[in-house]
Amino acid sequence: MIVDTLAHADALAALGPRFAKAVAWLRDPANAQLPPGHHVIETAPDGTETLFANVQEYDTRAPEDCPLEFHRRYADIQFLFQGHEAIGWRPLTPDLPVTKPYADDADIGFVAGEGVALVPFATPDTFILLLPQDAHAPGQRTPQAARVKKAIVKVLL
Repeated sequence: MIVDTLAHADALAALGPRFAKAVAWLRDPANAQLPPGHHVIETAPDGTETLFANVQEYDTRAPEDCPLEFHRRYADIQFLFQGHEAIGWRPLTPDLPVTKPYADDADIGFVAGEGVALVPFATPDTFILLLPQDAHAPGQRTPQAARVKKAIVKVLL
């Protein structure tokens, strides 16, 4: 997990060119105006989506209503365009009971347990990078519910 601001995000290019392209996408102010939905940024010649953004709008919820999720094929770069939320986080360890098995087609699974509540979006232009070893529970209120608009940029690993 990495929490930082877009001012320092050029360092993510060391992780590969898709990460650099993801940062450029987040820095483009026009993307904050996109409607909720799935927005493809890059595809491989075989049609695999190698970089895309899921833009979401929702009301944050109580932590107990936000289960820990994990991914294996894509990294998440979560970024708020508006609002505020906390994200529960903990290392994904083998002792966490699986509550919903990993689904390869959706690249998501769920585990039981509690994460440490992080409020990474306390400053403007903050992002959080979550990798396969990071169980995370986004969408938590801080402490009051708020309406958020965010992008989850998915980077194929």
